[in-house]
Amino acid sequence: MKKRGLALLLGAALMAGACGVAEETGATYVFPYEGLRYTQYTDETVLTQTNLDEHGELIASLGTTQEAILANYIASGIVMEIIPDEGGQIAVSVADAGEFSGAKSMDELGAEGIARFAAQFEESGLYETCEVLATTPVCVRLTSSATYGGMPVYALKYATLHLGRLYMFTQTIVGREPGEADDARMERMLAGIRLLTTLPELTPSPTPIPTPETEPTPQPTPGEAAVTAQEGEITVNGVPAFTAANSFYISGEAVRNRNVTAKVGEEVVGSTTAKSDGKYSMRIKLSQEGRSTIRVACGDAYKEFSVYMDLPDPEFEFVEMESTTFTGERLLVRGKTVPGARIRVTGDGVADNNVANTRGVFSLRLDFKSPGTKTVTFTVTADGYAKLEFDMDFTRVFTEREFANDFRSKMIELDYEDFLADPVKYNGKRFIFRGRVEDFADFDGRPCALVCVERDGDVWRGPVWVVLDGTEGLAVGHVATFYLTGNGLTLPADGKYTLDGADVEAPAAYSEYVTNIE
Repeated sequence: MKKRGLALLLGAALMAGACGVAEETGATYVFPYEGLRYTQYTDETVLTQTNLDEHGELIASLGTTQEAILANYIASGIVMEIIPDEGGQIAVSVADAGEFSGAKSMDELGAEGIARFAAQFEESGLYETCEVLATTPVCVRLTSSATYGGMPVYALKYATLHLGRLYMFTQTIVGREPGEADDARMERMLAGIRLLTTLPELTPSPTPIPTPETEPTPQPTPGEAAVTAQEGEITVNGVPAFTAANSFYISGEAVRNRNVTAKVGEEVVGSTTAKSDGKYSMRIKLSQEGRSTIRVACGDAYKEFSVYMDLPDPEFEFVEMESTTFTGERLLVRGKTVPGARIRVTGDGVADNNVANTRGVFSLRLDFKSPGTKTVTFTVTADGYAKLEFDMDFTRVFTEREFANDFRSKMIELDYEDFLADPVKYNGKRFIFRGRVEDFADFDGRPCALVCVERDGDVWRGPVWVVLDGTEGLAVGHVATFYLTGNGLTLPADGKYTLDGADVEAPAAYSEYVTNIE
């Protein structure tokens, strides 16, 4: 799973004036999975879960440690802390909105809904004051206090809702009550906050499960099983205390010409008839591993024994399979196991079975109608062996031609101006742009290219942020065709990349494929 923390950091050269704030601004931090973006001011420091090691001196001056701050962030759902040079400390946390999880925004709640939202804080008894502020976005202002080491510590909180989440901005104030300057600091912070209009979905990458190694065949413990109960006259020899096989032979003497049976509970595991001299011999076949109580009886006479069976796993290996990632609709899986073993594979739309030949060789066919990863279960059963069952992940990927054909069959024709005007409208839509790479940034650990897609002679304009996977081999100046999926997000772009020379919120998209690189 992706970690919380810094998702995108753009340099100050790109960012000057991007948010329309009169004061000089610095870098922008984007947290796509928490649904917010913050453009910091140059006179403040922003701490996130991933940049604490860059601020060791500041953390030490606060009288704490990087480990303690990180633990607090994780426990409290804190996304970042904003520390102005003039003093103060504001924590930004995100949590589930509870009964308001269906609310998309404070404006959507209306006056009555906002009053209910504020009332839940007032009725909790945790806050000394509670009032609704006409900020952007609308916030509920809360104050509370506590005493630590004889010193009063106040908390000034602004709470708001967005896309079913509760956003809490908390300023800690030591030794005095919150005043106008503290509210001004909160409003200044809010001016740098942008709540994103859509949230990307987390899709964890599947982790292939390696083929399990089989255990060595257990060796039986010497000695016969002790008698645990008996009645009447019957002799029983050869019952093992431990067996690594599911069948064995016992012998003894009973009433001549009478039936002798062996049972585990109500299951008959062996039966024979004593000869005219009373002697008998029969095969016992157990069906369950672990400890069993076997009763050998002839008429009313019986003896009971406790036997432990631990069958060996069958040997199993795949052959001629270098990777679990493949192209095409069908994958032929070959392997080797115990001769005569039955191998069965099941999964989402995947099913096949085979019996190993006299050399233990088998083959199975896995059909994948569409690309993606499927978890399939292998089950191996063989007489005298434990059942072996394990899961493996197999991933079908498109060839370049398959991908291009599939993408084009589901894509839309998209004009750049339409994309710029309403990026949210094209969230999840597929489209293609050809453009030139102008710059790079980082998006949640992935490279993010600023690509201009409008060409006028040798001049390229019209910025789009393209999130890459890092394997494309692109560099500044490359012109390429980008197969894209919109993500509904926008990120600042400098006016030198725009058609009219003005700074702009450029639309962003995920790159599915890059081709025709020049």
